[in-house]
Amino acid sequence: MAPYVAFRNAAGMLLSLTLGVASHAAFGGAAASLGALFASYSDGNDPYRHRALRMVAASATIAFAAFVGGTSGQWKFGAGVIAAVAAFVAGLVVAFGQTAADIGMVSLVMLTIFGGQRFTPMSLLVAASLALFGGLVQAALSVALWPVRRYEPERRALAALYLELGRIAQEPILAGAAPPATVHTTRARDALRSLRQDRGDESLRYQALLNQGERARLCVITLLRMRADLNQNAEAGKERESLARFLNAVGRALATIGESLLSSTAKEPLHKQLASLNQLIEELRSRAVHDPRSQEAVNRKDTLFQMDALAAQLRAAEGLLTGPAPPGEVPVGEPSLLETWRLNAQSAIATLRANLDFRSTVFRHAVRLAICVAIASGVARATGWHRAYWIPVTVVIVLRPDFAGTFARGLQRIAGTIAGVLVASAQIHLLPQTFPVQATLIGICVFLLRWLGPANYGFFAMGVTSAIVLMLALTGSEPTFLIQARVLDTLLGGILALLAYALWPTREPVEHALAELLAAYREYFSAVTQRYLQNQMDGALTDEKRLATRMARSNLEASLERFAAEPTTEARRLEPVRSMMVSSHRLAHAIMTLEAVETECTATPATPELQRFVADVQATLAILERMLRGRMIAIPEMPDLRNDFRLLVQAADPCFYPHTLATIEGDTIVNSVNTLREQILRWREQEIAS
Repeated sequence: MAPYVAFRNAAGMLLSLTLGVASHAAFGGAAASLGALFASYSDGNDPYRHRALRMVAASATIAFAAFVGGTSGQWKFGAGVIAAVAAFVAGLVVAFGQTAADIGMVSLVMLTIFGGQRFTPMSLLVAASLALFGGLVQAALSVALWPVRRYEPERRALAALYLELGRIAQEPILAGAAPPATVHTTRARDALRSLRQDRGDESLRYQALLNQGERARLCVITLLRMRADLNQNAEAGKERESLARFLNAVGRALATIGESLLSSTAKEPLHKQLASLNQLIEELRSRAVHDPRSQEAVNRKDTLFQMDALAAQLRAAEGLLTGPAPPGEVPVGEPSLLETWRLNAQSAIATLRANLDFRSTVFRHAVRLAICVAIASGVARATGWHRAYWIPVTVVIVLRPDFAGTFARGLQRIAGTIAGVLVASAQIHLLPQTFPVQATLIGICVFLLRWLGPANYGFFAMGVTSAIVLMLALTGSEPTFLIQARVLDTLLGGILALLAYALWPTREPVEHALAELLAAYREYFSAVTQRYLQNQMDGALTDEKRLATRMARSNLEASLERFAAEPTTEARRLEPVRSMMVSSHRLAHAIMTLEAVETECTATPATPELQRFVADVQATLAILERMLRGRMIAIPEMPDLRNDFRLLVQAADPCFYPHTLATIEGDTIVNSVNTLREQILRWREQEIAS
């Protein structure tokens, strides 16, 4: 709920409406205000560059859809055919993310509305231009403060990351939970992605702060895992206490950095907090260890390495808060805009090809949406009812790829529409029918739907219904007929969408999302272990693979939520997937710790035992991935990872020998992969039996 965004969207809507009415063009006020309303759905608080590009793209797409819809409406069956094709395309673009899905939906709604109007060629061109103008007005208001608050969204994203890191540093870590601060790290990366081509001091400073935050996250997670291990050792009381004090101090320092990014002030000076960190490190270092090869000595060495690294990262962040990024702090060799476009284009084509298959949830949604829009358009034309295009519009808005989204939206849409027409009726009959009064009421409705709508779709439906009824009343339509048509058409469209999903439900292929996660972990493990195999690690590649695991994990979590909401999902099918996800989290923790720990590997080439262990882990994950995708009929004999790891430790490998943190995490990797193997084999047996 963002009242400031809602206020500027309402202002943009009123400005567009006023200018559209002043143009005296047919449907001009409605066209401009609809363009502004639908473009406002792309507004937000993200970085200005992202926001501007998204809103301009949305405005252009909406205007083009209006022109195509108005053109198709001139033929008897043209509107239905074009709407069905557009619905299929809008359904497919769901595969490219929520932003593309939202733009596709509002463009399809605009096409359907304009398809129900009658235009001359010139009036259609003017109306589509006014729709574009309304969208651009919203975009201009959204980025109006860009020159004076240039990096405000990026700074907020960074502050959120550091504040979250400060919070988790003072809390226990759960091995079965997803790696902490994943969402905040991803949001910060996304927010700062647009700064790659900006070489100004402030831009470089924020990019360097993100790098330090990423590295600090790895160290914090590693120290939290060390503290969890010490909690199981009754003889490590002093060490456990020192580490707990250090992590509490780190949490306060990270929170101070976050507060400084938000307000340029902090409750406590950061340099004093860093001095206390150094004091705690020296206190732990000064304690005598009788046997340098003992478990206590090895553990302390690993702990001190992580503490030193984290303290250095915090000192670097302190310097970056007030000064520019030091030379070499920001990664070089970022892709150019042209290279980025080429990569994205290739990725889009690959995504499209992957979803042109009936096994794809997205493809089935696109087909279902196209059929329903075609039927709804046919019903609208056959009945000849007033404003019957609201029937396909309701289908477009209600029908979603998932069960929960469709039925929640459908019921809330119907309830919100009824409430909205009651509100609009009261406004029309009780208040003067002058333009200033009606425009003010429309502005209030837009503010409410943009303020409360993101929290509950029922409020959104109520606000948008009231706004559109009042908006169309300005065109000279009889309000009573508008209200009756709105209720009846919404009921018909909502029932059609709900019936279509009930007859053809979508089974969420959650096992494919889990396979994608295992593939991402396999590639991340491969990137991290290059340091152990070749005594070197490609930092940029490792960052890329770690980011890919975050994305795959987010996709799996979303897929699992949709899977759980499906009416055909049974508990016996849901619980195994949740258990597999927990096991995968333990694997993620272990690989991240391997990336963060100190190594003294000098063997070139690596020992045969280490090479075999790494290769067998990758092979096992690849086999499990293919099993989840259903590409394997006979189950091959899998490597014995436990025996591989035992031979590795016995071989006195310079990386993996008793008591080291790398050895502890290697054991965790073996345990989690073997657990995943058992869970997936059991799941496969259940699927075959059913």
